[in-house]
Amino acid sequence: MAVIEIHNLQKNYGKHIGTRDVTFSVEEGEIYGFVGPNGAGKSTTIKVLMGFIFAQGGCASICGLDVVKDTKAIKSFTGYVPSDVRLYPGMRVGELLKRNAAFYHGDFASETKRLCALFEIDPGKRFRELSTGNKKKVSILCALMPNPKVIVLDEPTNGLDPVMQKVLFEELGRRAALGATVLLSSHNLAEVEEYCTRVAFIKDGTILAVTDLSKDATRHKVVSVVGGSAAVPEGLTLLRTEGTTRVFRTGLAGHAVLQALSAMAPEDFTVENESMEAYFWDLYGLGGTQ
Repeated sequence: MAVIEIHNLQKNYGKHIGTRDVTFSVEEGEIYGFVGPNGAGKSTTIKVLMGFIFAQGGCASICGLDVVKDTKAIKSFTGYVPSDVRLYPGMRVGELLKRNAAFYHGDFASETKRLCALFEIDPGKRFRELSTGNKKKVSILCALMPNPKVIVLDEPTNGLDPVMQKVLFEELGRRAALGATVLLSSHNLAEVEEYCTRVAFIKDGTILAVTDLSKDATRHKVVSVVGGSAAVPEGLTLLRTEGTTRVFRTGLAGHAVLQALSAMAPEDFTVENESMEAYFWDLYGLGGTQ
């Protein structure tokens, strides 16, 4: 069942295009990646979802509720982490967390205590005394504390050390397994590849592709061929040429790959699963700059 649904979303800032045609959906219990360069439209899409700005075209919903008409209801069960964390600088962390709990009208004392220990946060510190990473962790705590059904994260690992990044994704994975739905905007392709079930790639306000990263999905392979005939067998797509080496992408597997290569009679070849990073560079037309 789709929990987050976005159709033909359009948002302009004067002459600047935020999004021109964004369409994708996120299923219940899914950790869904949202990837693209700075200015591609990721934060704009997320801000529309959260009701902070309004689109000029298209529509979006969370749990069947319209993001404009029903934004108050949506916020009652959605946790949100912004890319840029700005909270009351003079307030102690413990007080910030209590104020956040009051917004959700619940008693989350035990969960708050667990999360503070998990993310190594001192509730007695004032917010302005925290490092950039610890400020981000406080924002993550505010989002996760009420056990939300939907979690929207805009660059959540910026400023986090590798240990805390792993802690965060283990926690997100635990929650997704219990039915929470996660939308994750990130520049970290490795973490997207490891933890997300699907990922949408956006450029210039438009979705270029949606890729299935689940364990059961068929992964594309990258085949590097040295020499051999100039003919390209069916099933291989040429990505680039580097001297005498041609690099192809293919959805063929096993014996079918070997048959295709046999027809080319190469001097040498390598076959490997395509990494998220390699796919990203080629999708954005930067394959030759690796």
